[in-house]
Amino acid sequence: MKKLAIKAFTTQSDHTQDISLSYEQFGLPLNQAPVVLVNHALTGNSNVAGENGWWSALIGPEKCIDTNRYAVLAFNIPGNGYDGFVIDAYKQFVAKDMAQLFLLGLEALGVSKLYAIIGGSLGGGIAWEMAALNPAITSHLIPVASDWKSTDWLIANCQIQEQFLLNSKQPVHDARMHAMLCYRTPESFNQRFNRSTNEALQVFNVESWLTHHGEKLQSRFQLSAYKLVNQLLRSIDITKNGPEAFRKLQESDTHIHIIGVDSDLFFTASENKETFKQLAQSQSNVTYGEITSVHGHDAFLLEFEQLEVLLAGIFKPQAAAAKVQVLKFGGTSLANGEGLSKVIEIVGAKKAAQQPIALVVSARDNATDQLERLLALASQGQDYHPALDFFKAQQTTPLKEPILAHDFEQLSQILAGVALIKDYSEKTKDQVLSFGELIAAKTLVYLLSQQGLGAQLLDTRALIKTNSDFGNASVKEALSKKAVLSAYEALEPQIIPVFTGFIAANEKGETTTLGRNGSNYSAALIASFLDAGELQNFTHVDGIYTADPNLVPEAEKIAALSYSEANELANFGATILHAKTIIPLIEKNIPLRILNTFKADNEGTLISATPTEAGIKSLSVIADVTLINIEGRGLLGKAGVDARIFKTLGNAHISVSIISQGSSERGIGLVVAAKDATEAIISLEREFEQDFYAQDVNRIYAVDQVSVISIVGQDLSSFHKPYNALIKNQIVPLLFNNTVTGKNVSLVLLKKDLNKALNVMHAQIFGQPKKVNIAVVGVGQVGGALIDQILKTAPQIEARKGIKLQVFALLNSKKMLLNAQGIGTASKDWRSALTTLGEAVHFEKLFSYAQEQHLENLILVDNTASTPFVQHYEHFVRNGFDLVSSNKIANTLPFNQYKSLRETLGEHQKQYLYETNVGAGLPLIDTIKLLHLSGENITQIKGVFSGSLSYIFNTFSTAEIPFSQVVKEALHNGYTEPDPREDLSGNDVGRKLLILARELDLKNEFSEGVIENLIPGELQALDAPGFLAQMSKLDPIFAEIKAGLAPDEVLRYVGILGGDLQKEKGQLSAGLCKVPKQSPLGQVKGADSIIEIYTESYGDQPIVIQGAGAGATVTARGVFGDILRIVEKN
Repeated sequence: MKKLAIKAFTTQSDHTQDISLSYEQFGLPLNQAPVVLVNHALTGNSNVAGENGWWSALIGPEKCIDTNRYAVLAFNIPGNGYDGFVIDAYKQFVAKDMAQLFLLGLEALGVSKLYAIIGGSLGGGIAWEMAALNPAITSHLIPVASDWKSTDWLIANCQIQEQFLLNSKQPVHDARMHAMLCYRTPESFNQRFNRSTNEALQVFNVESWLTHHGEKLQSRFQLSAYKLVNQLLRSIDITKNGPEAFRKLQESDTHIHIIGVDSDLFFTASENKETFKQLAQSQSNVTYGEITSVHGHDAFLLEFEQLEVLLAGIFKPQAAAAKVQVLKFGGTSLANGEGLSKVIEIVGAKKAAQQPIALVVSARDNATDQLERLLALASQGQDYHPALDFFKAQQTTPLKEPILAHDFEQLSQILAGVALIKDYSEKTKDQVLSFGELIAAKTLVYLLSQQGLGAQLLDTRALIKTNSDFGNASVKEALSKKAVLSAYEALEPQIIPVFTGFIAANEKGETTTLGRNGSNYSAALIASFLDAGELQNFTHVDGIYTADPNLVPEAEKIAALSYSEANELANFGATILHAKTIIPLIEKNIPLRILNTFKADNEGTLISATPTEAGIKSLSVIADVTLINIEGRGLLGKAGVDARIFKTLGNAHISVSIISQGSSERGIGLVVAAKDATEAIISLEREFEQDFYAQDVNRIYAVDQVSVISIVGQDLSSFHKPYNALIKNQIVPLLFNNTVTGKNVSLVLLKKDLNKALNVMHAQIFGQPKKVNIAVVGVGQVGGALIDQILKTAPQIEARKGIKLQVFALLNSKKMLLNAQGIGTASKDWRSALTTLGEAVHFEKLFSYAQEQHLENLILVDNTASTPFVQHYEHFVRNGFDLVSSNKIANTLPFNQYKSLRETLGEHQKQYLYETNVGAGLPLIDTIKLLHLSGENITQIKGVFSGSLSYIFNTFSTAEIPFSQVVKEALHNGYTEPDPREDLSGNDVGRKLLILARELDLKNEFSEGVIENLIPGELQALDAPGFLAQMSKLDPIFAEIKAGLAPDEVLRYVGILGGDLQKEKGQLSAGLCKVPKQSPLGQVKGADSIIEIYTESYGDQPIVIQGAGAGATVTARGVFGDILRIVEKN
C-alpha cells in the first residue's frame, strides 16, 4: 500500500484538513496499460485483487478485468481506517469530497485519462461524482448497484444507522445487523434459512447469522470509519450544486454502463432504469444491464458470473465475437426464388465460420397481407377458397413434402368459422396471422435440413408471454426471458434455433401478436435474452439512408448510427426501425446491423452505443396522416383543454404523433394516423359539445392528404436554411415543431408536396448539388446560344459550384418540349427534338408537369421580344418560377403593371433579374442599384446604350459604304433585332433609359421620353420584309448627315437620363449626335456600349462602364450570369 499526502484539502462545507490518501495498484504499470480505477464499497478497501481481494473473482490474471491487460488502481476512502488514517469531523465530508480527492490522487499519479471507473454501492456513487466533476476523466463509467443520488429511502436508512452509531452500546455491531436487512431480501433469507434453528445456541439461524456479521465488522471496523461512510452514503448527489453537472454528463462522450440488481432494496432497479431513461434521451452511449438475483443489494458481491457477462463487452471486446448472433429475416428475404436461396447461403456461411447463430423469421413475402384478405373475404361472406388455394400454392412452392398440411387444415377450420358467423375478433385475427410466421419458420427449418444444416423450430407462442391485448400485446419480459433461455440451452450442439417473430401467447396459451414491427421487436427481445453479440436484420435494402431512396434518388446510405439517433429515426417514421425494437438492444449494448439479403458484400448500417459525428442524419417520412385543427378564441387561457384533448383521444386508443399550439388566437393542431381521423373528430366533437354551444370552440376539422417530414439531428439554429429552401419552392408547411432536445424538427405539409420537399431539403441539408430546372422561352439567336452554353458548362458548374443546371422546357412561339431529366441529355440535338417531338404551347400543362415531376428551383428565362408573353410573368411567379429576362418589355410596361409584377414577386419571394436589358452583358444595372441603395445621388446617366447602333454608326462613320449596307451587315452578324427598325427607331434606347429610371425609383412612363426616330415616316408603316427591301432610301439621308461631320467627329446615338433625379420623374432623351473622336463616346469601337454615370460625390468625373453591348453570345452569357446569381441567392 502506498500513500499520497494532500495538504489543506477544503471540503464542500469549507472544512480544511490534511488528507492521507492511500492506494494499491495491481497488474501492469500505470504508464504502460489502460488504467481501471476500482472504487470500493461501504466497508471495503483498496485490496480488490489477489488471494484476499474482495473482488478477486472479477479482477486478476485471465479474469474479467485482466491484470495482464490492464493497470488496476484502487484508492481507500480516506478515513475508512484500513490504512490507519481516521477522520473525526465526518459531518464535514460528502461523497463529492471523496470524488475530488480521488481526482487529485490521479493527478498526483500522472493519470489524466482512465479506461474505466467501476464501483459498487458507495463506490459507484463516488464514481458518479467523479464523472460529474470531470466528464472527460474516463472512457467508461460503470456504477454497479448504485446511483447518482441518494434516494429518500436510502437517506432514511442512513438516518437509522446513525442512531445506532450514536446511541447503541455496540454501535458498529448493531448498525451492521440492521444494515444486513437492507443488503439482502426476504426471499434471500427464506431461501437460505427457511426458519431453521441453531440447536446449540437455541436461536434461529438467521439470528446467529446476523450476530456473526455484526461481530465480524465490529472486530475490523472503527466507529469513526462507519460514521464517515454512512455519512458519505447519504450524501451522494451530483446535482448538489445545480443540474448543470447532470447535463454535462449527458452531453459527454463517456460510455456509461449502469448495472442494477432486480431485487436491490438499497439502490433500486427502478431508480437505475429511470436514470438510464434520463440519460438515454440525449446520450447514445449509455446502457443498462441487470443482475437477476434473490440476494438484493449484495448480489454484486455474489453473482460474479452474471456480472462478468455484463462486463465482458467492456473489458473483453473479443468476447463479443464468440457470442451468438441473432439473424432476423424479413418477408422479402424469405420469398420464393432468390430470397430463400440467399437466406440459406447466408446461414451456411455463418455456420462454416463457426459463428453461433439464432434465426428469427417474419411471414414470407406478403403472407400477412394475404391472411388479412382471407379474413376479410370470409367475414364478408365472399368465396375465399380461391385466395386460400393461391396462398397454399405460394407457401408450398419450395417444399418437396407436405409438412404444412396440418397448418393449412387448422387455418381452413378457422376461416370456415369466420365465414359462418361473418365476423371475427382480434383474438381470432391473431390466430390467423400467426400462420404466416409459423409456416415461414417450418419452411426454413425444412430447407436448412435439406442442405445438411440442422435446425429446430422454436415456437415463440410457447416462449414469449404477454398480456391479453390482442393485436398489440405487451411482453412480460422476466417470464419470457426464462422460457427463451431454457429452450435455447436445451438445444443439441450445432442445432440452429429458428424462432418465430411477431407471435406470442398470453398465460392461458392464447395466441397474441406484438403489433407493428412485431417481428423486429421479437428479434430484439430474443437478442437481449440471449445476450447476443449482434442483431443482424436482413432486409431488401442496403441499410438506413439519409432519405427514402425511392423518393430521393440522391439519398446516401448511413454507415453508422448511435442508439439515440436510431431511436429518433424510429420515432419519426423510419420504416426499417421502430422505437420499441431499439430499447431492448440499448439496455444490453447489443449492436444492430441493417443488411441487404441480396448483397453479400454490403456492410449495411451499424447501430451501436458508439457516438457518431454530430449533425443531421436523415429525413424521415410519415406519409398516411391527417392534421386535425381545433380552433376557438374562447379557449385562450382556459385550464385543462389540452388534458381533455389527450384524455379523449387516449380513451379512443388514438395516438397523437405531433402537436403544435398557437398562443395569441387559440388553436391546436394534432397529427394522427389517417385511419383514426374520423374517430378522432367524432370523439373531440362529443367532448367539446358544450364548448360549441358556448362558442368557446369555433370548429374542429381535418386536413387530409398530409405527410410529416422529420429532420433528425436538425438544430434550430440552422433550420432556416432548409425552411427557406422550401419557401423558395412554393412549399409552405402547415405546421412544424421541434423536440425538447432541439435536435429534431418535424414539418407537416400537403402530401402532393412531399416528394419535392424531400428533394429540396435533402440537397440543402446534405450539401448535394442543387437541382435547378430552367424553362427557356425563345430559342432564336440569344436563346439558342444560352442553351448551348448551359449544356456545355453544366458539368463544370456542378463540380465547381454544386449546382446542377438542367433545361426541362423549351418553348418557341408554337411548340414546347418537356423533359424532367433535362433536354439535351436525352437528345443531343435539341433543335430537331423541339421541331419533331414538341407539342402545342400550353402554359397550364407546363405548370402541371413541373408539379407532377416535383421539379424544384424553377427559373423562367425569356429571350423573346414578345409583348404578349410578358403578360404571363406573374402567372409563372405564382407557380413557383424565378424570372430571368433579356426581354425589356416587362420593365417598360405602364408603371402600374410594372409595380404589380414586383408586388407579386415580393408576395411569393421570387427574384427577377434582367441585367442584359441594358448593356447586354455589362454590369450596369447592378452598379446603379448598388449606388442607389448606398444613398449615392445619381445626377445623370449618359451614353451609347445600343450595341446595335454603336456598331452601325462606328462602321458608317469610318467606312465608305452606304448606310443600308452597314445595317444589313449588323443584321447578318446578329447585332440588330430581326426588324432593324426596333433599333433605328430609338425605342430600344428609350426602353433602356426607362429601365434605369425605374431602378432609381422614378415613375416615368415610356411615352414621356423624347426619342429621335431615325426612320422616315414613309418607311415606318411597312412590314419588316418591305422595309428591308426599301432600306436603300435611307442612304441619301445619312450620307448628307455624314457629309456634315468635321474631320475629328463621329456619329453616335446617345441616350441621356437627366433632369432632377431626386424628384418623382426624370427626363429621358435620345438622339443622333456628333461627338469628338477623342471623347470617351467617340472612342467606342465595334458594337461596344459605353455609359457614363454622374453622381454628387464624383462631380464631373463620371463612373464609366464600357464593353460589348450587343451580340447573341454576349447577351446569352449575361442571361446565364443572371441565372447563376438567382441560384446562389436562393
